[in-house]
Amino acid sequence: MAGDFVIRPECAGLIRWSRRGSCGNSGCKDPECGCSICGEPIGIPEDDPRRDGHDENCPGCAICEDDIPIMLWRGQGKDTEQAQFHSKCFGKVIWIRSRAG
Repeated sequence: MAGDFVIRPECAGLIRWSRRGSCGNSGCKDPECGCSICGEPIGIPEDDPRRDGHDENCPGCAICEDDIPIMLWRGQGKDTEQAQFHSKCFGKVIWIRSRAG
């Protein structure tokens, strides 16, 4: 991101944190693998027909953009928890502070 961010206080309680983390497979429907805000899968499965003939990592593409979660961690060692988000969902729960240059 272009600056520092702060999670909006009114949204902090909405984030579902996971001790297990995700499997890393696009479109996985396991609740631990979905967005920590909306709960929907991140990305679409590799065998989804929308991927047919699709070039990976094309700028501004909804399929490519949805495949890459934004991830946060909290805690240390065995107490570490992970949250992952769609970029649109993450944008709804943060304030971005510009860096003073």
